[in-house]
Amino acid sequence: HKTLTILRRHTMGPNPVSFQIISDQANNFRSSIHQTVNYEDPYTSVDLPIFSIHGNHDDPTRDGGTEMLAALDLLACANLVNYFGRQDEVDKVVVSPVLMKKGDTKVALYGIGSMRDERLNRMWQGKKVRFLKPDENNKSSRRNGSEDESEEDPEDEDENSGWVNIF
Repeated sequence: HKTLTILRRHTMGPNPVSFQIISDQANNFRSSIHQTVNYEDPYTSVDLPIFSIHGNHDDPTRDGGTEMLAALDLLACANLVNYFGRQDEVDKVVVSPVLMKKGDTKVALYGIGSMRDERLNRMWQGKKVRFLKPDENNKSSRRNGSEDESEEDPEDEDENSGWVNIF
């Protein structure tokens, strides 16, 4: 109850947000029913967008139902946060960045929600963890529902890429 009150008080309002999301929002926010960033919803007025991944104490579970849900799913459904970084596949992790742009500044925001150490370590050792990079058209490397097969590491930043990577 207090969390909802605080989020509404400090994030909602009439002022415009001064940056754009230029990546595929349906891919970035696929676990959200809106599948778009909250400040672009015509029925919600957001001043301060919050982007969040789930931690180890709010890992999505099936408790009481058939759908995997986390507390952040409820906050995202209410358009109070932008929930990303959820991994629904058990045998691989593909991290597609949320790409933001304001003027000439471009930021690639990467996030992986918490998962058991054993599971992540097993996938890391088996080279099943992939970080997609923005392509030359300022979109994430995922195209038409399939992944780009390049094995580029986002930390090997090309000096001319112009992207600031945040993990």
